[in-house]
Order: sequence, then C-alpha cells, then structure tokens
Amino acid sequence: MFRIFGKLLILLYLIVLALTTAFKQTLITFICFRQATTRKPSFICTESNINYDCIIQNVRFNRNEANVVDVVKNPQKNVTFINSRLQFLPKGLFDAFPEMELLNAEDLWITNIEYQAFENAKKLKTIYLKRNLISRIDVFKAVPSLVHLDLSYNRITHFNNDAFEKNRKLERLLMNHNDISELPSFQNIDNLEVLNLSNNDLQEISDTQFRGNLMLNSLDASYNQLRHFNLNQLDDKPNLSFISVSFNNLESLYIPGQVQKMDARNNSISYINANICTLQHLYLSHNQITDISALRNCRGMKMLNLSHNKLQSIDLIESMPDLSVLNVAHNQLFEINFPSKNLGQPLQSLDLSYNFLSFGPTNKFYQMKTLKLNNNKFIEFKFGGMIKSLNYVQLSNNEWSCDKITQIMQEKREIIVDRDETCFNSQTRLLNGICCKDYKRAFNDRTKEMVMELYVHESVYNKDLEKCKLLKPVFGVNQAIIQTMHNKIAELDSSKRDVIKEIETVKMLGKFTFFFLCTHIEKKNINDTTKRLELQTANQNFIELVEKYRGNYEIAKQFLIGPLWTLGRVAKYTQFRKRNSDNLLARRIKEVEETIVRVERKNLEKLTLKSENERLEALLNQIKEEESHLKIEKQSLEKT
Repeated sequence: MFRIFGKLLILLYLIVLALTTAFKQTLITFICFRQATTRKPSFICTESNINYDCIIQNVRFNRNEANVVDVVKNPQKNVTFINSRLQFLPKGLFDAFPEMELLNAEDLWITNIEYQAFENAKKLKTIYLKRNLISRIDVFKAVPSLVHLDLSYNRITHFNNDAFEKNRKLERLLMNHNDISELPSFQNIDNLEVLNLSNNDLQEISDTQFRGNLMLNSLDASYNQLRHFNLNQLDDKPNLSFISVSFNNLESLYIPGQVQKMDARNNSISYINANICTLQHLYLSHNQITDISALRNCRGMKMLNLSHNKLQSIDLIESMPDLSVLNVAHNQLFEINFPSKNLGQPLQSLDLSYNFLSFGPTNKFYQMKTLKLNNNKFIEFKFGGMIKSLNYVQLSNNEWSCDKITQIMQEKREIIVDRDETCFNSQTRLLNGICCKDYKRAFNDRTKEMVMELYVHESVYNKDLEKCKLLKPVFGVNQAIIQTMHNKIAELDSSKRDVIKEIETVKMLGKFTFFFLCTHIEKKNINDTTKRLELQTANQNFIELVEKYRGNYEIAKQFLIGPLWTLGRVAKYTQFRKRNSDNLLARRIKEVEETIVRVERKNLEKLTLKSENERLEALLNQIKEEESHLKIEKQSLEKT
C-alpha cells in the first residue's frame, strides 16, 4: 500500500515539474519576444575580417529613428556595413564607436548627415561615403584627424565655404561624379595631396583656389564645363606631378614647370604656354592647336599626342631626345622634319596618318616598331635603317610610286597590315596589295597640273564663302611666307618647285583657317545666346528649387537645430545663390560685348586678307606667264 502511494507521489511530482518547466519556457519566450519588439535600434558587430574588425549587417534606419539609437560603447576601430540602408548618417554611430578610425558607409542610400554627427569622432581618419544620395555638405569641421574622404558618386550641389576649415590633416579628397558648380575653400588643407573634381558642373576655378596647398600631388578636373582655369597658380606646388583638365571648354593652356604628366584632351585650346617644362607625358588631342613652339622646352618628353589638331608642320623631334611615342594623326601637316643625324632617338611609335604629307625625309630611327603613314599624299618615304626594326606599318590611301612600293615589299611585306586596299583612281594600279602610280611625266607637267587643281578647289571654296552671311574673322597671311615668295620669284629658274609649294601653303592656310574659325564663331554666338536666356530664367525657377530641397533641413528634433534657424539658413543660401547668378550674368554679358569687338576687329583683318589674296592672284598669274615663257625657251633649247 505504501509502495503504491509512493509511486503516485513521485508521478504527481514529475507532472508538476513538467508543467512548471513548460510555463517557465513560455514565459521566457514571451519576455524575449517582447524585448525584441520594443528594443531600440543598435549597432552590433556581427563578424570581422582582415580589413574591418567590425561588420554590421541588416541595419535599417529611417528619419524617425534619429536619436533613439541604443548606444553601447564598442572598442572597434574599422567599421563597415553589409546589406544595410541608412536614410541618414546618425550621430549615435560615432557615439557607439568612440575609437573609430575608419568608416565605410558606401552605397547605403544616405541622403544627409545628422547635425553634429561627428562631435565624438575625434579619432576618425578615413570616411568612405561613395555612391549615396547626399546633396549638401556643411560638416567635417569636427573631424580634425581626417586624412581620407571619399564623397564621389553622390548628388552634391553645395558645400559650405568653410566645410574643410579644420581638416588640416586631410590628404585625399574625392569629390568626383557629383553636381558641384562652386568649390569650397581648400586654403586651410595644408597636407592635401590628391584632389579629384572630375565629372561635375564647374564652369570656372578661382585664381586663388589652391593657395596654400603646397603638398598637392595630383589634380583631376576633367569632364566639367571649365572655360577659365589659370594653372599659373600651381607653379608653387613642388610635388605636383599630374594634372587632368580634359573634356572641358578651355581655350588656352599653361603648363606648370614641375608637372610630369598632363591630360588636356578634348578642349578648344589654341594657345600653349610653358616657360619651364619637365613633362614626360602630354595628351593634347582634339583641340585647335596650330603652334607648338612652346613645347621646345620639354626635352624630357617621352609620350606626346597631338592628334586631331590643326598643325601644318612639326619639327620638335630633335628637341625631345627621349621621345618614344608621337601621334600627330588627323592634322593638316604638309611637312615633318626628322633629325638629320643619329641622336640616339628612341622613337618607337610614330603616327602620321590622315595628313597632307607627300615625302618622308631620311631618318635615323633604328628602334621604330610602329609606323602609320596611311591616308596622306605620300609618293615615297625613306625608311632608312628603321626598316629592320619595324613590326607594324600602315601604307594605304596614298599616291605611292610603284617602284618604291616594290622595294618596300621586297624587304618587309609581312609587317604591312593594310596591303589589301581598293584602287578607285583610274591612274593607279594595285601592286602587292597597295595602290601606286607610275610617275613618267616631266615634273613641270605635274606642277602645272597641281596649280590647275589648286585653282579649281579655290573656285569651289569661294562659292561656298558666299553662303556665309555673318562676317567671319580670319588669320592674316604670314609676312615671312610672302617675303619667301618674292625671293623665290627672283630665282625662278633654279627654284621653281619651291615657289609653287609656298603658294600652295599660303592658299591652304587661308582656306583652312577661314573655314574652321567661321564654324567656331557661329557656335560661340549660339552658346552665348543660349546661356544668357538660361540665366534670365534661373532666378524665376530658384524659389521652386529651394522648396524642393527644403526637406534636407528637417523639422526640429532633440539636439537638432530649430526650424526658425533652419529656414533662416535657407533664406541666406538663396541670397548667396542669387548674387552668384547675377555676377555670372554680368560676366557673360561682358564676354558677349568683347566677342562683338573681336568680330569687328577680325572684319578689318578680313578686308586686309582679301586685298592680299587679290595681290597673290595677280602674282600667281605673273608666275604662270613666266613659266610658260620658260617652257617655250626650254623647247627651243632642246630643238637646237
């Protein structure tokens, strides 16, 4: 009996124990769930790797969660986010990591930075804010230890002028791929070495913008709308080695003496100045350059790209003993002067394609690997010793002598990559895959034919000029060329060929300069008119823009600025933008007035050139008559 009663008590105890355990587990689960649903957002390091000792995952912050962060002090120094979205950069993040030195907040959809966010970020050295939605910057003054700041690929339109006033240790500042039209001050950034301003909306850079940045090493201002950037202000930067101003609207270029690599492609540059030059790499393609005499001082040049310009001659090779790559394709070259003796020239790549060259002088380029001669007027080219080192040659679309082509093919047929061209001219024939001509006529007949062709082209061109309604500025004829013509006339019997060549040069000079300047002035007038209309409507649309972006200032929150002071800042910023617009409009009006004055001045030069052309035509007729007399005399002598 007692044994049965004992068993019943034990069974009852086990049942009560089981019910109690189940109740406790349910209660704990409910409490944990309740805590999980009411817990404040917090920054918790879930893992780490070799680059970051704190990786925060799956965090979602919106504007309503400002100042409700559950701050727990953490010792980690390098912090990054994975699979997270932050509508703003909260102050609580830096409160939670007071020892933070590096923050990677890339691609988090951040639209703004909380007021006084960096108040406790005294040790922060590196900030990556790339690929966010930030539109305005007025902070960073509270980060005195900042060394690297990446703001690229955002939507920034405005900086406070003193945004970097306290960042004296900042070395790398990346602001590329934004909508910046005006730059903040950099004068207090004593250690700034790398600055990237590319792909913005800059139209000009102040002449004092980089005063004090003595440590500057690399500056990229490419892909903007720059019309004014005086590079003279960079002469006192001893460490500056790279500058890029490509894809802008610059009309002149100054080359600072200490720069070793410069990229100024795709501008409207027609004037170059280089007093002291240590350049090794220079990219000047797609400009309006006619004179490169300023580059004679660049004796250390190794790579020079002058393609797509308006050069008519080039003789810089001898003054650049280290030049290894030269590209002068797509110019108006009539002649190119090679060194007359072996200077140890290391030139390995030469591109002369798409010019008006007829003869190639003897050269001493024994290291040449690549040579492009296609699309010229070449009759012959004296390869000399380079034929042994060449491994890539283009020859098509020229007027080669068949005898010369035969010689070339016998030596280096395998290196000519375009030897399967099609001959359209009835006077040419295909020989070894290259079109050529048999030059059996007397030189005088060929010269006469060239003069007749020149007259035909000039007649067609004069008819085209009548369609141009606006008066266009042109360059005056070089007096040195005219004097040379007079000297050649006096020695007509012995230098008839040179006279004809000089006349052709003068004619082509007037033709090409007139045509390109005509197009350039028309485009400039249209652009000035369009910009003036845009500036007149800018102030009317500005109120709507302010209202659109007013959301960035927010309403008042705890520890944030008040709404009244915020709207005061909006009003002050609006006035600042209006003053800048008025100043810009005044400058544009002044530019239009100066353009009108220049057009009037060029009109006078046009009249002068017209009278000079008439005089040259009379001179040409006289030369033609004298040539006919000489031909008759020659025939008489041959009969006797």
